[in-house]
Amino acid sequence: MISPRHLSRAAAALTLTTLLTACSGGASTDKDAAGIITELAAQGLPANLTVTYTEQNDPNKLLGRPNSYTSKAAFTDKRAAGAGGEPGDLNLGGGVEVFQDADTAETRAKYIQEITKSSAMFAEYTYQVGNVVLRISKDLPPSDAKAYETTLNKIVQ
Repeated sequence: MISPRHLSRAAAALTLTTLLTACSGGASTDKDAAGIITELAAQGLPANLTVTYTEQNDPNKLLGRPNSYTSKAAFTDKRAAGAGGEPGDLNLGGGVEVFQDADTAETRAKYIQEITKSSAMFAEYTYQVGNVVLRISKDLPPSDAKAYETTLNKIVQ
């Protein structure tokens, strides 16, 4: 016979496990940023991979650093490309950042959203699904940006 004390411990362990799973978002991917962009394109979005960042060319110098992204890549979307810029510029389409876990990705997404509130110059669409942050050019209409989020939700499960 199981004692009430053991049942209580088992219930507490189950509750803790459930809470930890909920906090991590449950969704995650092993794909790197370039792989996610390739998958966005395979799902019918006009995302063309342009830059896969390394420690040497990451403009933010965050790649691989503690509490930062483990991979980063940029893409063009011909519907936004009229804005001009250099390969990798967010206004040409967007970018993907992949993190070790969902909590770190959520922290990054919130940070970006706070910056974009400060000035229209920094505006962008920012979506976080599991351990991935997807950044989309403000030059795309909301429905096109939403299509990226919808597709990302299919990729990161």
